[in-house]
Amino acid sequence: MRAKPIALSLIAILAIAITAGPVRAHDGEVHGSCSGGPSGFRLRVQPGVGDSLRVRFEIEGDEPGQRWQLFMSDNGARIYARTKVSDDEGRVRVRKATDDRPGRDRISATGVNLDTGESCAGSVSF
Repeated sequence: MRAKPIALSLIAILAIAITAGPVRAHDGEVHGSCSGGPSGFRLRVQPGVGDSLRVRFEIEGDEPGQRWQLFMSDNGARIYARTKVSDDEGRVRVRKATDDRPGRDRISATGVNLDTGESCAGSVSF
């Protein structure tokens, strides 16, 4: 009879482990861990001036001077693509305004560390 409670406990633990991931999201913001390294990221979307949205993408690593290739899109249309170098604290930040399109906007951001191969990605529907 003990097998049933143990099996149910294992199923509950697996369900929690599968549904819980490194990315945490709430209204207009997502953050999480990056793959292949120690960095973390945050993507935030807020209303801007007029019919615009303010987009902020930040990666916090542990090494200054690393090169990051950064991409951002709004509903699949590229709004930013550049290479930036992390600052003295190991951070890379991008701020960009984009048009608030009709309906929900899906803002996506990706960063790839050209020195280590580490990658960060997230998206927000706003």
